[in-house]
Amino acid sequence: MRPQRGTTLVAGGLIIALTTIFGLFAYRTSAINVGAVMYVQGSTTGVCPQTGVTVPAGYQGSNFSLELQQFWPNEPVSISFTFPDGRVLSPVVTSISDDNSIQNPVMSFMYNGVEIPINGLDGVIDMPANFPWISDTTVGGDYHYPFSVTNKWPYGCYGFMAHGLWSNRQTGAHFVILPKVEPTPNPGQASLIIEDNTTGDPSSLQGAYVNIFGRGFVANELISIWITAPDGVVFSFPYQPVTSNIGSFAVPFQFNANHPTGSYGFTALGNSSGYQVIARFHLGPRTSQQTGWSQLRVAYPAARNGAQGTLFEVQGKRFNPYERVDIWMTLPDNSVRGLPSQYADANGEFFADIYLDERLPIGEYDFTAKGASSGNLTIATFNLTTGGPTVPVPGPGETVNATPAPEVIYSNDALETGTDETLGPPPDQTDPLPDPAAPIF
Repeated sequence: MRPQRGTTLVAGGLIIALTTIFGLFAYRTSAINVGAVMYVQGSTTGVCPQTGVTVPAGYQGSNFSLELQQFWPNEPVSISFTFPDGRVLSPVVTSISDDNSIQNPVMSFMYNGVEIPINGLDGVIDMPANFPWISDTTVGGDYHYPFSVTNKWPYGCYGFMAHGLWSNRQTGAHFVILPKVEPTPNPGQASLIIEDNTTGDPSSLQGAYVNIFGRGFVANELISIWITAPDGVVFSFPYQPVTSNIGSFAVPFQFNANHPTGSYGFTALGNSSGYQVIARFHLGPRTSQQTGWSQLRVAYPAARNGAQGTLFEVQGKRFNPYERVDIWMTLPDNSVRGLPSQYADANGEFFADIYLDERLPIGEYDFTAKGASSGNLTIATFNLTTGGPTVPVPGPGETVNATPAPEVIYSNDALETGTDETLGPPPDQTDPLPDPAAPIF
């Protein structure tokens, strides 16, 4: 089911029994009821920056206990996690550590007899089909489950929310993921250098190739490499290089536009020697400058401010007649997401309705449009706010939104050609490189 123009809709989730659907929609329009209780137990405690209160906490690679009380007996209850950046995700997907969620679905669920692929969090794109987590309480109205925290969870304060689909009771709690202070690793005789391929500096801009040089390891040993992002998320290098006869290795890596900006940590571990070394690299944004006389505006919502689950309409003018217009969005963390290219009409104008759902972070976004032949580049800014603390649950006839967001739902291309299919990827979307050293994102 696709959102209609000018409306605010939500993506779907897991199918539930018909009686559950009837129970759910009997209460959806009423006010949220309070009174249910959530208890969270972690391995330590920490201060939630959003509230200033000390709450249960844990670390990547640990588990935490979530207990619910005072719901209705045998009631289906949905559980949702709000990440520190405002994304609202289901425990169905947050517990899957996915090496490559765009190219390699790791499992699938059946929805109305249709198999829908599902991914976990990859630490970069993070666009799995957001199936809700729905479980039944006991006859006493209780529920408990030990959830796992993978290294794809960033550091910070999380909001947990449980919603009774029959009683409409809702309760929540906060939980903090802290950096774990580990013993200083043994570097042995090893060293690690991370440098820009062009300048040799330990910093560069999005799109840059960087070289990873290691020395002083044992001869012919496998090297495990992982990269820690600015927010603490960890993602693996796509393969394990082997050292030379004198214990050296060299591999390239590309920071593409999907990676957020900030300071990254590269770790290399010798699988035989146990030598472990860490080096830092700073990634900066590749900014765009407005050129030419084209204009872009956010036509809806009027205040250029909308909640997750909103269709934002952008309109462009003063492009060349019928030229291809490449469009992309810059997220609050400076990562970039490409969108299908559009085509201007005979008057050099276009519009596109773009759907932003609960899987995207809240904050300020830049929408950029560039004419392929004119070279005109123009930028419009809008703000995405929270759409609520729960993963949307589908109604009858609805389905799970498995398409990565942001998504172009409707445009003048669809009006004039009768199709809403992609009309051409923008320049920052390229096919995966065949080289084995190519990045997985």
